[in-house]
Amino acid sequence: MFKRRSSFDWNWRQWTLAAVVVSAGSACGGEGDRGPTSPSGPDDLLSFEVSCPESLLIGQRASCVAVARLRSGQTPLVSPEAAWSSTHPEVVTVDATGSVTGRSSGQAVVSASYRSRTASAPVAVAAQDALRIQAAAEQGDFRPGSTVTMFLQGYYAVASASTGQLSLQISDQNGPITRTPSQAVQQGGDFFLLSSTFVIPQSSTEVCRTAVLEVGPVTVSEPTSNVSGLWCLPVRPQ
Repeated sequence: MFKRRSSFDWNWRQWTLAAVVVSAGSACGGEGDRGPTSPSGPDDLLSFEVSCPESLLIGQRASCVAVARLRSGQTPLVSPEAAWSSTHPEVVTVDATGSVTGRSSGQAVVSASYRSRTASAPVAVAAQDALRIQAAAEQGDFRPGSTVTMFLQGYYAVASASTGQLSLQISDQNGPITRTPSQAVQQGGDFFLLSSTFVIPQSSTEVCRTAVLEVGPVTVSEPTSNVSGLWCLPVRPQ
């Protein structure tokens, strides 16, 4: 997501920026020359496209993106200028900028209109016990014996019971180091931000953070791999 630095302020700004960039980039399907924000005339508009996340959890927010394709080859982002709508707002709501929120289990089609062109994309909302991790940050000098803080951000969803328990577990290559007190979460879903401040054991070579959602007999843990670079961090030797 982004490279770790020793400055917490830098990490926090990068964290916020990373969430915006990932949301817009994943919805568009790639990078490109966005060019000017508006075509110079109606005849310049060749096509109009909308991209949305294929699925959301209940309570999860994400961004749909509207792109105009021009004769010049430019592809300006026109999400704020488009008129947005949802076929089933009780399932998925969409605001004036294309931001969508999962409201209940089901499927909806999100559409945008721009200069007499309309495009749409389907969005499914899942009712399940789940965690989706979006970003992470950390503070401190990651050496044995140092006191550091690790953060994890994302969305949770509780479907199989009226309540659940959410916590952050810190571990190293030898096993668990610490775990935050569990906080109660209600059926449905929402954004979460978890943090833990702890002392790195002298034997640690890496430390890892994991969000844990417990709903009755169901336990969901995320992330479970370091593919995105959000799970584990190396511990520098003294």
